[in-house]
Amino acid sequence: MINKRERLWRKVIQCLVFVLICTLFLPCFGMKAQAATTCKTKIAYPASTTAQVNFRKKAGTKYKSYGLLKKDQSLTVLGWCTNQGVKWYKCRTKVNGKNKTGYISSAYVQLKSNPSGYVNSKVSTTLNVRKKAKTSAKVLMKIPKNTKVSVRGVKYANKKYWYKVKVTYKKKTKTGYVDSTYISIGSSNNSTDNTNKNPTNTDTTLKGYVNEKVTSGLNVRNEASTKSVILVTIPKNTEVTIHSTTGDWYKITVMYEKKTYTGYASKTYITIKGNNTNDDSKDDGNKDGGTTDSGNNPGTTDQSFEVLLANFPESYKASLRALHNEYPNWRFVAVNTKLDWNTVIANESVVGRNVIQSNYPRGTATLAPFSYLSTEAGAYNWATDKYVVKDGSNWYSANSQVIAYYMDPRNFLNSTDVFQFEALAYDNSHSASVVQSILNNTFMSGNYDVYDSTEKKQVKGSYKQAFMDAGKLATANPYFLATRVKQEVGANGSNATSGTYKGYEGIYNFYNIGAFDGTNAVAKGLQWAKGGASGSTTYGRPWTTPYKSIVGGAQYIAQNYINKGQNTLYFQKFNVVPNDPTDIYLHQYMTNVQAPYSEGRTTRTAYNAMGILSDAMVFFIPVYNNMPAKACTLPAASGNPNPYLSSVKLYNGSEEIKGLTPTFAYNVYEYTLVVPKSVAAVTVKASAVSKYATVSGTGTVNLKEAGKTTTIKVTGKAQNGKTQVYTIHVTRNTQ
Repeated sequence: MINKRERLWRKVIQCLVFVLICTLFLPCFGMKAQAATTCKTKIAYPASTTAQVNFRKKAGTKYKSYGLLKKDQSLTVLGWCTNQGVKWYKCRTKVNGKNKTGYISSAYVQLKSNPSGYVNSKVSTTLNVRKKAKTSAKVLMKIPKNTKVSVRGVKYANKKYWYKVKVTYKKKTKTGYVDSTYISIGSSNNSTDNTNKNPTNTDTTLKGYVNEKVTSGLNVRNEASTKSVILVTIPKNTEVTIHSTTGDWYKITVMYEKKTYTGYASKTYITIKGNNTNDDSKDDGNKDGGTTDSGNNPGTTDQSFEVLLANFPESYKASLRALHNEYPNWRFVAVNTKLDWNTVIANESVVGRNVIQSNYPRGTATLAPFSYLSTEAGAYNWATDKYVVKDGSNWYSANSQVIAYYMDPRNFLNSTDVFQFEALAYDNSHSASVVQSILNNTFMSGNYDVYDSTEKKQVKGSYKQAFMDAGKLATANPYFLATRVKQEVGANGSNATSGTYKGYEGIYNFYNIGAFDGTNAVAKGLQWAKGGASGSTTYGRPWTTPYKSIVGGAQYIAQNYINKGQNTLYFQKFNVVPNDPTDIYLHQYMTNVQAPYSEGRTTRTAYNAMGILSDAMVFFIPVYNNMPAKACTLPAASGNPNPYLSSVKLYNGSEEIKGLTPTFAYNVYEYTLVVPKSVAAVTVKASAVSKYATVSGTGTVNLKEAGKTTTIKVTGKAQNGKTQVYTIHVTRNTQ
C-alpha cells in the first residue's frame, strides 16, 4: 500500500525523537535548542543502548562513527546537546575493548531507572535538597556527605544538571532536586543508608526467584552482557530482589553463602514472585493486595491477571508479569493467529515485502549492516554484488532473521516497546494535550490558514483539533493518527502537505495515501487526494484543506485497516489476523520492517510526557504456533557476504592461455585446462566480484612434468569471512 514513508524514514526518525522525549530526562521546556555538536562532561549517569547503533565522534549523523554498539551495551551518560532538533547523549563506553567518549541519538539510549547514589566529597558541610531544580527554590532537607540517595531522574535547568532524588534522613523521607555536581551514582564504602540496613532490600521494587529453567546455576554478572564478569553463580529457587530492567536483564541483589551480590541476571531465568510492593506505592485502601495470590504459585501476581495470562505461551509470561507489576491498569489480550511461525516468516520474507534502510551497499557504513539485508533472488545479485533498491535510494529487502526479530512479540514486551500492540480505537479519555505534545516542534504545532478552493473561502484552524476530530469521527486513536502523519511527512512536512505542488496546488495528503512506491509518488498521492481519475468524493475528497485531509485520511485508515482487524501498529505492518483471509500477508500499510517498533516508541514517549502511562490501556499481542523456545535475535553485524570470483585466468608469460573448461562463471567451482608440453609454469590471476572481498592462491605456479596434472586452488574470501574455493586442474601435454 502506502510506502512513501520509507523514502523519508531517515529524516523522520531524527525529527520524531526530539519532539517527544519530553520526559524526566529532557531539559526543561523553553530551553533554547543548542546548535553545538559537542557538549561538556557534567554528569555520569548509567544507561544502556536500546538497539544496535552507531557511536559517533560528534552529535550528528554526518560525523565519524567509532563503530556499532550492541543492543543493551552499558553506557555512562556525560551530558547532552541538540543538533538540528535532535537530542544526542554524550556517552562513555567501550568500543573494541577500548574506552571511548562519543555521541548517540537519544532514541537509542535508555537511562537507568532509579540508580543509587551518594553525596560525594565535593560537599564540605551539607547538600541542599530543593523543591524545584533551581538554586532559589525552597530547601526541603539538608543532607551530609556520604548520605545515600535514590536518583529518580536528571534534568537540565538554569544552565546546570540537576538530579531528582529520593532520600531518607533522620527518619524523614523527601523527594527533590540536588545539584548533580555533588552526587556520585554508585555506592560508596562510607555511604550512609538511612532507609534500610539490609542490602538485599535497597531500592526494592520486586521480589523474585531463580526458576526451573535453570539446569545447574544462574550467573549473576557485573554488567548486562553475557561477556561481563560473573560475580556469583546461584542455584535454582534462590530468592532475589529485582531493582530495575535493562533490555533482557534484571538488575538484582542476592544473598548467597552469607555474601551479598548486586549484578545482572537474564530475565528468562527469574520469575517475579507474588505480593510484591513498590517502594513508592501509595495508600490505595487495599495494602494487602486484595486478590494477590502468594500461595502455591510463586510466579503469579494476582488471580484475575493469571486468568488472562493463561492465554499466552510460557515464553511470554515473565515479561507480561513484570509489565503488570509496573502498570497494573494495563490489560493484555492474546490474539491467537493460529499460524505456524515458520510459515509466517517465510511469507513475510517474500522479497520486497519487508525493507530496511542501509547505506552499506552505497559504500557508507551507516544504518543497517550487510548482514541485515536479504540475498535472495530479486533482492541481491551475487554475480554483480548489487543489492536491489526497493524504495527511495537506500531501502533494501530485509533478511528473514531481521524480519523474525521484529515480528517476535517477545522482543517488545517491555514498557518502552509494547505500544506497537496498543489498541488503535478511539476512546473518550484521549486528550488534546497529548496530541499537542506529539505535534510540538513540527509544522503542525500551531494553526493552519489556507484557501479552500472548493468552498471558495479562507479556512483557519488548529492541527491539534483536526486530529481530535479525526479520531472521534473515524473511531481511531488520535495519538496514533498524529504519529502516523509525522512518520509519513516528517517534522517539517513535505510536498504532500505544502498545498503548492505543481499541478496539484491547494491539494493535501497528510497520510500519503495512494503514494505508491516508484516514480512520482507524491503526484500519485495528490492525484488520489484530489479524487483520482474518476473524481471520487469518498472520504471527503477532494482534500482541499489540511483539515479535510487529516479527517478524511483517518476515515480511510480506519475503514481499510483498523476496522479490518489491523487495529494495532503491529497488525498494520504484519497482517496476520485479517478479517478477509485473502488479505493475509498482504494489505500491509508500510514496508519498513521497523515501523511498528519506531511508531510505538513515539507514542509511548508522548504518553510519558503527559504523565498518563499509568492509565488503563489495552494491548493486543499476537501468538503463533511452533515459536522458537527463545525470542528471535538480530543477526550479528558483519560485512559484505560475497566471496565469489568474477574471473580466473592463467598466463604463459604475458600470453593468456585459452581453453579453460567449462567457461568461467562465478558459481562454477571446478575447471580443467590442458597446456602445451613447453609450458613449465603458469601465472594465475583472479578478480573478486565484490570490492570488499580478497583473493588468495594467485601468482606463479610450477607445473608437474609432461603428462601429469597440477591442481591449483584459488580462494575468494568475503568481508564477513565466508570463503569459496575455485579448483583448476592443469594438465601438461606430452607433445
